[in-house]
Amino acid sequence: MFGESYKVAHKADCPSPARALGSIGLQRGLDMKSSDIPVKTDAGNRELSLRAHKLSPRVRSLLIVIHGTDTVAELSQSFQAFGDVGASLNELAGLGLITARESPSGTGPVPAQAANAPDIMPPAPQAKQFLNETAVAVLGLRAFLFTLKLEHCYTVDELRAILPEYRRVVGKAKGEEFAAAMAARAEAILSRR
Repeated sequence: MFGESYKVAHKADCPSPARALGSIGLQRGLDMKSSDIPVKTDAGNRELSLRAHKLSPRVRSLLIVIHGTDTVAELSQSFQAFGDVGASLNELAGLGLITARESPSGTGPVPAQAANAPDIMPPAPQAKQFLNETAVAVLGLRAFLFTLKLEHCYTVDELRAILPEYRRVVGKAKGEEFAAAMAARAEAILSRR
């Protein structure tokens, strides 16, 4: 898995996202190595609040957690239950919502760039979106009761209080390891200030 390579479109190479994401896949693009780090663009940050591209819950969940700190391999491992992470990264890149940068010598996390500034969207609403999108992506209609409870959470403390319930319902569907990884990502979002 870690030696895999992903094709990510550069906006300049793909005049339209539809062409970039056609049924035969990307025709042109840059090889995104498993050690590369996806970084949200300003358009990606705007998409979080505007929802202009009508992304699927799985792709939106991935966009929410991209902060310019995790490699493609780390994201692929964390989101393996969501299916083909490479295709989701292709979609985000084709829409101009992310770009990739090379990982420096593979030593530890890389600080986020300005486009990933937390002031674009405060942590509580961003974490709430992440919890909602991942629950819906994993559970489908079975997420209804959880999302009703989530709708009543507005603060960081309220969202932290619902994390055990999130782990339980997601863990039931996709396994405890996946649920723990997603809950840890939500906690990381909540911890940003």
